[in-house]
Amino acid sequence: MKILSLDTSFSFLNFSVIEDGRIVLLHYLDNDKKTLENLPKVLKDLCISPEEFDAFAVSVGVGYLTSLRIGVTFMKTLAYILKKPIVSFQNLELIAENTPLPYPKIAYLKISNNILYQVFTEKGKSEIKIYSGEEIEGYGVSLKMFEEIKLGTMQFFHEFFPFSTYGGLKAYRFLRENPEGENLFQIEPIYVKPPV
Repeated sequence: MKILSLDTSFSFLNFSVIEDGRIVLLHYLDNDKKTLENLPKVLKDLCISPEEFDAFAVSVGVGYLTSLRIGVTFMKTLAYILKKPIVSFQNLELIAENTPLPYPKIAYLKISNNILYQVFTEKGKSEIKIYSGEEIEGYGVSLKMFEEIKLGTMQFFHEFFPFSTYGGLKAYRFLRENPEGENLFQIEPIYVKPPV
């Protein structure tokens, strides 16, 4: 099974190709161009044809809403036109699942002027919240680019965390059990509204 996995949650673009549960390509691009401008050109330049994939995976966030909408719409359109399965993934879940620390884990990312976080325990996960100074017990887990932000009693920062790769691997495992994928009409970007 060959999967094209895309993450557009931040200003940079990253996508991965997963084949039979192995990473065969990770592409990361951070430039001044918009996602919609970058995406078709990069795929063409790398000779990546969506038709050659068996399935698609896409990040639904958290992240910048406009770039997430573009990425989600792009991948849903491919899945619909090509009649291929699609799976969504959430970056806060990926960070928590792929950080070998004890629970509770507080996965967080800074989006614009807000810090969004989610607490993961042995029993489950909280809703996604906007941080407003409250004290949270557990290990704060994020990316190195946000190391000035300290959530939790201890912190761990990933130097580099390719969401598209972890999401593509998760999609591969999901599709082995659910070959039809998700209902593409129900895949939408995560939007957390700041309190008024």
